Amino acid sequence: MTTPPRVGLLLVQAGEEVGTPERVLWELATRLPSSRYAIHAWLSRSGGLDELAGSLEERGVSVERPSPVRSPWDLGSRLRAWSALRRARPALVHLHGTWTVLAGPLPGPTRPAGAERLIVTPQGAVDLIPPACMAVLRRADAVTVPCVAEGEALVRSGLPRERPRVVPNGADPPDEIEELPAARQLRERFGAGTFRPLWVCASRLERDKGHDVLLRALAAVRERNLAFVAVIAGEGSRRAALEREAASLGLEGMVHFLGRVDSLGPLLLAADAFLLPSLDEALPLGLLEAMARGRPVIASAVGGVPEVVEDRVHGLLVPPGDPGALAAALERLHRKPDEARQMGMRSAERLHSSLTWARVVEAYEAVYDEVLGLTGFTVEAGG
Repeated sequence: MTTPPRVGLLLVQAGEEVGTPERVLWELATRLPSSRYAIHAWLSRSGGLDELAGSLEERGVSVERPSPVRSPWDLGSRLRAWSALRRARPALVHLHGTWTVLAGPLPGPTRPAGAERLIVTPQGAVDLIPPACMAVLRRADAVTVPCVAEGEALVRSGLPRERPRVVPNGADPPDEIEELPAARQLRERFGAGTFRPLWVCASRLERDKGHDVLLRALAAVRERNLAFVAVIAGEGSRRAALEREAASLGLEGMVHFLGRVDSLGPLLLAADAFLLPSLDEALPLGLLEAMARGRPVIASAVGGVPEVVEDRVHGLLVPPGDPGALAAALERLHRKPDEARQMGMRSAERLHSSLTWARVVEAYEAVYDEVLGLTGFTVEAGG
């Protein structure tokens, strides 16, 4: 029997540092079967992606770092990108990331020259999509989104309803034996204990992540004479303002800003609950990583969060921007630690049963097969 030729797959990402799109690209590049796919990756020249590029090359993935296309008028870079695509002639191009990536190597609002099929995994706020980029999405063979809510938002913005495909983000069960010593040290460092729970929030320090709401909720919990320690991990433009707000609310010694954390695993394992007070969200990796470690979740009911977190099953969902509701949820888990532990156990079961990276890569492969005409069924569309 003749072995079918491998599918040429080009994964494109031009972000400046490692985040969710880069993690998805890594999982695809290293988990898709090499017997089926000849994988090539395009990454930006940002120093923040040097380690990712090196790790991919160590795994045998061909990596190219072309000159960035700064604007539709950057004709020289666009021409070089088109020429490289024509030389490679991949059967599939899978674009990940920011809207500027979508506008970059594409010859206007069409698929890349030389590519048979185009799949786009957009990132960023739907209401900020430039018209040229929305045209790219309309002409893609499939547009993958991490949750139904994102697909519906794109449809409302003009994407044909048959175009979105829901492929969630993922997480893998951690090596708790490896993480446990560091987790214990963190609990000791912050003075967490049976009657002083450790609550962790990990996200960019930007306005849409709702840290102001969280600080007001924590102040309300403190006024109820409940002891706790809250750790906020992440960097962003609002760090200084949030630190001042925490001080003005009398939360010194109770709220700690850690900045960028290279490895969140031990911190999430050390936590008694994971907090996600976002005003807008899709399906963040931090949430899934916390669930993988059996942590209950207190989160805003926004975006894709309710699609993976069932209220009072895996945690507690609250309306976005409501510090009173968030404070009540915090108080409930504080006063009912047994209930919190049970929610955490169910979170881990939910994650391990359907949201591992292996399942995610299988879902992307099903989309690839669909657009290549290698399957007799259609992957469920968003909405």
